[in-house]
Amino acid sequence: MLVEWIHVVLIVTGWVIGAAVGLVAGTWKLASTVSKIEKEIRKDFSDRESKLYEKIAGAIADREARLGELANQFDETLKGLRQKINDVELSTTKNFVARGEFDDFRSEYREDMRDIKKGIHEMNVFLHNNRKGDRI
Repeated sequence: MLVEWIHVVLIVTGWVIGAAVGLVAGTWKLASTVSKIEKEIRKDFSDRESKLYEKIAGAIADREARLGELANQFDETLKGLRQKINDVELSTTKNFVARGEFDDFRSEYREDMRDIKKGIHEMNVFLHNNRKGDRI
């Protein structure tokens, strides 16, 4: 009977040692698998992050180029408007009213104003004299 008990003890000891070795080996394998998965996840995030940074940098470069293009167009538009204003001012100064014609107009206008003032004065004198005659 002793042999049977030794046999049972050896079997149980084998199971315990096997279980312990299996537990250590399983833990080791699980740790290495988790480590590999973590490295893959970090690599994947790093790759996605760098792709995202590249897209953002590209979008910023495109926006800057477009803003530069729009600024140039706006600058050209303002320069065109300023040139048109200058051309109209120059044309008005040269062609709208010639200097001699303007001087003639001014002298005629002054003569007309003198005539009007003279006529008003004469009417005033006439009315003033008639009022005195009405009273008498």
